[in-house]
Amino acid sequence: MERESETAISLLAEFRLRRWARMHYVPSHQRKESWNPIVLDEMRIKDQEMENTTKENSMKARVSSMYVPLAPDVTSRIDEAHNEISTPHILKIKDAPSRQFHSKSNELVGE
Repeated sequence: MERESETAISLLAEFRLRRWARMHYVPSHQRKESWNPIVLDEMRIKDQEMENTTKENSMKARVSSMYVPLAPDVTSRIDEAHNEISTPHILKIKDAPSRQFHSKSNELVGE
């Protein structure tokens, strides 16, 4: 029973050290060999992860700069320029109150 509690505590301590190492990451040239081996191991793991992501990102950047992606099943049409702009066809219909107002105003003016 004592062994189980010791391993649980040491496992918990290891997780805490690994978390601390990730939060307080230091580049490899600034690390000291006297640091805890778990901290050094976790920082090495983070080095590898960072190296892999930079390679992937650089490859994605190269590929994305070469091509412009288009949405599938989208057909685009380029029309020729229009020579004239057509005028809109607007029907002018006056409602009853506005016709009465207009006729009364014409009567007052004398037209």
